[in-house]
Amino acid sequence: MDVLSDVLDTVRVENGLIFQTELAAPWGIRAGSREQLAFHVVTRGRCWLTVTGIQSPIAIDTGDVVVLAPWREHTLSDDPATPPLEIEEMVAAGMFCPVGERPAAADPTVSTTELVCGWIRLVDPRSDVLLSALPPVLHARELGSDVGPWLAQTVRMLSYESRGSHPGTTTVVNRLCDALFVYVLRSHLASLPAEGPSWLRALVEPRIGAALQLIHDDPAAPWSVDKLAANVGLSRSAFSARFSRIVGEAPMHYLARWRLRKAAAMLREGSLDLTAIARRTGYSSSAAFSKAFAREHEVAPGVYRRVNRTT
Repeated sequence: MDVLSDVLDTVRVENGLIFQTELAAPWGIRAGSREQLAFHVVTRGRCWLTVTGIQSPIAIDTGDVVVLAPWREHTLSDDPATPPLEIEEMVAAGMFCPVGERPAAADPTVSTTELVCGWIRLVDPRSDVLLSALPPVLHARELGSDVGPWLAQTVRMLSYESRGSHPGTTTVVNRLCDALFVYVLRSHLASLPAEGPSWLRALVEPRIGAALQLIHDDPAAPWSVDKLAANVGLSRSAFSARFSRIVGEAPMHYLARWRLRKAAAMLREGSLDLTAIARRTGYSSSAAFSKAFAREHEVAPGVYRRVNRTT
């Protein structure tokens, strides 16, 4: 499994409530600060995105997708000057409908904007591997990168599914939103500068990406800086310096944190005992694993499992 897929599978990306709307100018939507990522897809028309803490409004066109980091208050509107309504008010008034239902018919003579909006929740409450690599706003344009054709097709499918009452609509829309999130990440990855620390950039840096793949393929292996460096064809010092500069942390620190993320996923989603989890994540004993887990997660593994179990 590639590294990004492994991370997404481990932190478990889930879509929250997904709504659609069709709005005629003037209109404005305000979404308050939330712990989840928010996403908006413009399936027809265009609008402006204004994000607290970002100076200039961002133009969003048909086929564009935006994902906002947690705790980012923002507005969407036909014009940045239009006063917004709270999104909860619009949902309560029927201006937003769950996917599979049609919002109130708009005047066919008036130009409208169609949106599909929702939230993305990361099941792992400590998903910093991914979240720390994301900017406040991810904006994928239909023609902005090599993901354009696939992004456009997925948006068209989302528009079709969200506007009708088809068998399995909710499941299909959830899967399409999963795909859109990955396309947005790919689009962001293609635009990252070569310099500066970024876990996402590390995925496509040949030597460091190869080292990450080794770690994710077998996190329980007795990796050392020397072994990883030898496998990717670098000296120990050159590898350690390059890994730390690109990923933003030392190789062994990354390995230790990832082992504990995998352990957390096993505790949430399975029934393996602590000895088996310790073995699968590279710890010599359940006692050593429990101590490391409690230090990282500030709670014992058994307590974590009881609170966060998903199966």
